[in-house]
Amino acid sequence: MAQQKSLKTTKAREIQAPSFSLASLNDEFLKFYWYNMPASARAMIGKERPQTAWIFGAGASHHFDLNPFGVPVPLANGFFKAFHALPTSGGFNAHVGPLISFLEHYRGVRVDRVGDFDENIEDFMTSVESDIEKLRARMTKGRLTQREVSARFSLASVFSNMNFIFANVLNEAQNGAPMSLYRHLLDICGPNDAFITFNWDTLLDRALADTGGWSPNAGYGMKFRAVLDGGWSAAAKGAPQFETQWKLLKLHGSTNWLIPYMAINFQTLEYAPLIKQASSVFLYWYSSMPYATHHFRWRGGYVPTCYCYYPPNLPAKYFPNAQLRVGKGKVAMRVNLRIFSPFEEGADVGVPSSPFLITPVRQKKYDIYKSALEHLWEQADTTLMTAKRIVVVGYSFPKTDVRPLGLLRNVLRKRGAEVDLEVVAPGVDSILERIGDRDLARAKSVKAFDMKFEAYIGMLARTIPEMMRHAAKENREVLNWLAVHFGMMHYALRKVTPNAR
Repeated sequence: MAQQKSLKTTKAREIQAPSFSLASLNDEFLKFYWYNMPASARAMIGKERPQTAWIFGAGASHHFDLNPFGVPVPLANGFFKAFHALPTSGGFNAHVGPLISFLEHYRGVRVDRVGDFDENIEDFMTSVESDIEKLRARMTKGRLTQREVSARFSLASVFSNMNFIFANVLNEAQNGAPMSLYRHLLDICGPNDAFITFNWDTLLDRALADTGGWSPNAGYGMKFRAVLDGGWSAAAKGAPQFETQWKLLKLHGSTNWLIPYMAINFQTLEYAPLIKQASSVFLYWYSSMPYATHHFRWRGGYVPTCYCYYPPNLPAKYFPNAQLRVGKGKVAMRVNLRIFSPFEEGADVGVPSSPFLITPVRQKKYDIYKSALEHLWEQADTTLMTAKRIVVVGYSFPKTDVRPLGLLRNVLRKRGAEVDLEVVAPGVDSILERIGDRDLARAKSVKAFDMKFEAYIGMLARTIPEMMRHAAKENREVLNWLAVHFGMMHYALRKVTPNAR
């Protein structure tokens, strides 16, 4: 009898489950189930969370090195090192001759020593722009010397060339697996958050799309004339699977935004488009098959949003005939030098394009596309004027970016008492100095984190258990879901270890 009683007691213990309460759940359990909730569920339980406006600079993307070459997405310091380490600087797939020639003749860098050149890209581009402006002013006063004529062609060529080199270095660096830190950030963000970036890369774009809660069709805050997603059409394929308020405002353009080819005019030294009065912006999203581009120099092997050196040509059907005609007194001609191929390359189809980038110069001018850019800046201002929290990650407010600093200062002056400000970057004190003590003092609170983006993501991850507890307290369905998994987990453990209590 005593033995039978003992067996019954053991059996009762085996089927007895521990009591469930939020207080009894450890942090690892809560974190596991937060990450394993569908993104749509996280958006649903976070719909009442106040808005955070995230502001990103190059430091936020610098962590990503999952390309085949292990080269991180570059900062301003180190851009040319990335250029030398990526395919951009080698072979016939990229046109870098104007840059190499300019470095030799105007920087004293021999061709065999170009690999050692590593000037800060913002300083380099600003100096080129300054020389162009000086030469343009000189042209209005009289005839140029032979040396100045030579400089005119070299400066115009390298300035135009750098726009494509910028895009290609970034495309090569970001051409890898989509698991960037931005994806981890979005697991923590609320559905009301907004994202403002001064980066041209598309890591955040891809991370947003991968959640299923964002689409490039409406998520950029701007209207595209057409989208290349397998083929040219009015919109990218698919639609968001759940609703968020996420907007990605790229205030300096993007490598996958395309416009008709732009270059410095040799005669006027003005930055001008191939097609006058063309103001439409096009979006490149993805194509696994060849598309029309310069001399058919398409190259495959790129992830969504990325392409080789030459971006897709824009279909002529999207432009009025009047814009495509050659101007009165001018003749169109085609020259095909057999340098890059032993055979004649195919004729171009469509309108050559340029990546829409506001390159790092002090005078950021893009008058032709001013309406598109101004609309984005207005949206950024509106976003910052309503956000409860502003987080600046990896953006140093460099001296060439006067307007972004003005944007933040304006918000702090008008409603700083309502705003919690966080600034995240190595050497964060120098960034705070540029913002200024007077304006920082207006904020409701200021937190400075002297760390890289990855460390900050780790710090945010430690808040997930409390976020999960809050969600369970506020939503009965979440609480019941946790209770079911808690019970299933303990039942499974008891099956493995029957005598466990």
